[in-house]
Amino acid sequence: MSINALRTQRAERVTALQAAVDDADAFAKIEAEIADLDGRIARHEKALQAVATLNQPARPAEGNAATVPAQARKPEDKGLKFGAMMRCIAAANGNRDVAVAVAEGWGHSGLFAQQSGLSGPAGSFLVPEEVSGELIELLRPASVVMSFQPVFVPLPSGNLTMNRINVGTTASYMGELADVGATGAQLGQVRLNSRKLGALVPISNDLLKTASTAADAMVRDDMVMSMTTRMDLAFIRGAGTQFTPLGLRNQLVGSDFAATNILTMTAAPSLATVTTDLGRLELALMNANIPMTRCGWIMAPRTYMFLMNLRDGNGNYAFPEVQQMMLRGKPIRFTTNVPINLGGGTESELYLADFAHVVVGEENNIELAISTEAAYRDAGNNLQASFSRDETVVRAIAKHDIGLRHLPAVAILTGVTWGA
Repeated sequence: MSINALRTQRAERVTALQAAVDDADAFAKIEAEIADLDGRIARHEKALQAVATLNQPARPAEGNAATVPAQARKPEDKGLKFGAMMRCIAAANGNRDVAVAVAEGWGHSGLFAQQSGLSGPAGSFLVPEEVSGELIELLRPASVVMSFQPVFVPLPSGNLTMNRINVGTTASYMGELADVGATGAQLGQVRLNSRKLGALVPISNDLLKTASTAADAMVRDDMVMSMTTRMDLAFIRGAGTQFTPLGLRNQLVGSDFAATNILTMTAAPSLATVTTDLGRLELALMNANIPMTRCGWIMAPRTYMFLMNLRDGNGNYAFPEVQQMMLRGKPIRFTTNVPINLGGGTESELYLADFAHVVVGEENNIELAISTEAAYRDAGNNLQASFSRDETVVRAIAKHDIGLRHLPAVAILTGVTWGA
């Protein structure tokens, strides 16, 4: 494709981007397409520059110098500073001064500049806010819950208390000189307390010796995957113990809205019963006057595949939009953190939430600790020793919590056997 055609296509995608500002998924997809086009245009421009240089005389006449097209700047890859910093600290065995020297030797000049406050508790390191912010930006789209763009609030002192309206005020018409009935709101409270999420990532010492962007990206991606997987499990179904968040599933348990917003699948799955149950979840939010401005579905992969393959009596897909990750006009996310072995061993759950009422509190700094001798358990729960495996173990700690500004903003369908 010619460079002019690419530029025309980019202009069209920019127009589409402006029209998609209210659809987060469509906006992100178009934004990625624009970034890809920028890269392709930049490569074309470099090729044109190379040809111009090749055909240029050794001493061009004054005023006839070839004009080199401006090169489009490639968008910065988020989180690489975090990956580079983590590898430098790990390669230095946790010694900050040595890490500075390692960073300089690998070409990361100034990576630790003006960061004298790096030292954290117990020999760990506090990653600066601007670097931690890049990683947090990656955690949000990678997490199922946070990809729905809930309300993010800082937790600078480790906790935050907000008022929650359980029953709103009412208004009434009145006659002349008549008193207005005093009807106040019944308030509850949302308490967010920092919950520590720790992720262990073992890194090959051979990889630590490699000064490359690919190595930084690998370390960064391993950390993001490890943290978001556990984060979603807590945000969706966390038990709310002393150390773990209370997930959306359990926010309603024991509340006044448990009876209206925790529902059970009506009958054996069919197109009629599935449609009815989806409507029941939506109605639960509507009856509570939830605006439904930023709603989304969370389900298990099994449930998603059932809805995608469900057909009507004529063989047509019942919900064709599911293939575009939408259901009844609302985006879908699926995750294995929604179990499929509940109840009799085959049951699952389906969640519908208006994420404009979901609040996620975050501390902005991420804490790192390094060890070349630590033991850890792998994915198979087998105990491994980093020293004998020639690895360095990096532990990252992030602090956050989740709450609901309005409890009935979540509806749950239990006993789901769709696709079982």
